Amino acid sequence: MDFLIKNGTLYEPEVHQLVSKDIAFVDGKIAVPRAEHFYHQVIDAKGCIVTPGLIDFHVHYWGVECGVSPDASSFCNGITTAVDAGSTGCSTFPVFYRTDIVNSRVRILSDLLVASGGQTTWKYNENIDPELYDENEIAKLFERYPGLLVGLKARLSKYVIRESDAEDAVLRMVMLAEKVKTRLILHVTDCAMPLDKLSSMLRRGDVICHIYQNLGSRDRTCLDANGRVLEGLWAARERGIIFDASHGKGNYDLEVCRSAVEQGFVPDIISSDNNANGSFIHPLHSLPRILSKYLDFGMKLEDILDCATITPARLIGHPQLGTLKEGTPADAAIFQLKEKKIRHTDINGNVMEGRHVLVPQMTFKDGRCMYCQTDFT
Repeated sequence: MDFLIKNGTLYEPEVHQLVSKDIAFVDGKIAVPRAEHFYHQVIDAKGCIVTPGLIDFHVHYWGVECGVSPDASSFCNGITTAVDAGSTGCSTFPVFYRTDIVNSRVRILSDLLVASGGQTTWKYNENIDPELYDENEIAKLFERYPGLLVGLKARLSKYVIRESDAEDAVLRMVMLAEKVKTRLILHVTDCAMPLDKLSSMLRRGDVICHIYQNLGSRDRTCLDANGRVLEGLWAARERGIIFDASHGKGNYDLEVCRSAVEQGFVPDIISSDNNANGSFIHPLHSLPRILSKYLDFGMKLEDILDCATITPARLIGHPQLGTLKEGTPADAAIFQLKEKKIRHTDINGNVMEGRHVLVPQMTFKDGRCMYCQTDFT
């Protein structure tokens, strides 16, 4: 089924521009509209923004307790591609692959947790003792699933690892990531070591997620005692370390984020950390709701959209998924940018009243309509 989207404002990340332009989806690909072509449906997108399908770089799909339904939680939020952020380890990833990845219509890639069992329950944490890393099996999985496994993940929280063990664990993780030729993604909520020290140990392209967290040790946020962004984090950014906002339910603080963004320390990626403990409820809610608050922090819409389209597309090795260029997969979303009072909260009790909200209207994956708001079209 071919579609013509008329009268919309297209955002093309490759040129970083919003333009009034029609676009077509033909045989599952982005196409230039042609007057002589028959379209099964013509969609009037007047007053709407048409973007590449969102890429949620940090979600949790696997697990009886932790995971959310991939298709049900993604298409209604304009998401066509997502990266499961290490819900599984080397002993559980094959099950995740057979049950969720191959049977879902949303495009799923995955990080692999260094702990073999993955994140299986809220009741106890994974063990990331380096002596327990199954390095041989991890290497085999990265060889078996090239392009599908896109990172090695670990949580460095003090409730997961002792401070005295954190540095050695990171060194081993970096060596292992180097061995399997992938990036390292580190969860730093209530981190077991200072963030500037941690960032100095990482390589270009490695990712620190939950960068705006403020849980547990208040001296382990991205801000120093005077509320300034740590000098070591600026230096890390210059070296090519990637910073993911990755909100989640308890991994984000409004005031830390506001201060950092006002200082120019904006995220490279904005992801949801969507999981069963926070999906569609506050303070996590959804990726579009999360993206919306950055407009009220003063970021430009184009820069915000880059954080959920072209930047993660490049990081996962699929730049064609972050564009509306002719001939690329017709993954796209239509949004209305509404001006209305909207309430944002965080786990620490901070409240912010915003004025903008991105509301998904339609989502297309490979040219097929996967979601449509009831009163749209």
